[in-house]
Amino acid sequence: MQEHKLSISFDSNVTVSDLLEEKTLDVSSLKQDAPGGKVRDHVDEIEALDARTDELEQIAKFIKVHGATKPTEADFVPKSQAWGRNVKSKAQKLAENPNYIERRGRPRSSYTKSVTFVRVLQADKGLIDNEGKDQFKRAGRGRAKKGEIRESFTLHHTNVANVSEGTYTRKELVALIRSSS
Repeated sequence: MQEHKLSISFDSNVTVSDLLEEKTLDVSSLKQDAPGGKVRDHVDEIEALDARTDELEQIAKFIKVHGATKPTEADFVPKSQAWGRNVKSKAQKLAENPNYIERRGRPRSSYTKSVTFVRVLQADKGLIDNEGKDQFKRAGRGRAKKGEIRESFTLHHTNVANVSEGTYTRKELVALIRSSS
């Protein structure tokens, strides 16, 4: 950006209003798009009107060649339901089924969830618990700590929140694959 400096020298007996009345100030630099460029010309009203009449003549020629129609009442009639999806309103669904509940999202395809648990208490010191007495608690996020044994159990989705606290035996976790309700 280029800076412009404005300097005015005044005589002691000439006021600013006298200078403005004389119109001796050169303001052409303020009208320039670029410094040192051409002074912007003002639009002539007669030329602007001529351009508008030319435009109207071109529109009239286009209508003569291609034709134009005025909108009729049929243009404003709404499309039939066959054009869109066959969607019933909530009132129609409630009339068909009084127990209708509006749900959002896609329906569940799986009612089970795989949840990881950490073995807290090992009943026998062997690797496999034959009697199901090992105690498990919900595993935290991330990798297992050194020496931590993790096992994954498949639970019903309604039981996932229930097993977040406390410890459970293997038999109890296997039984939670079915819904508790």
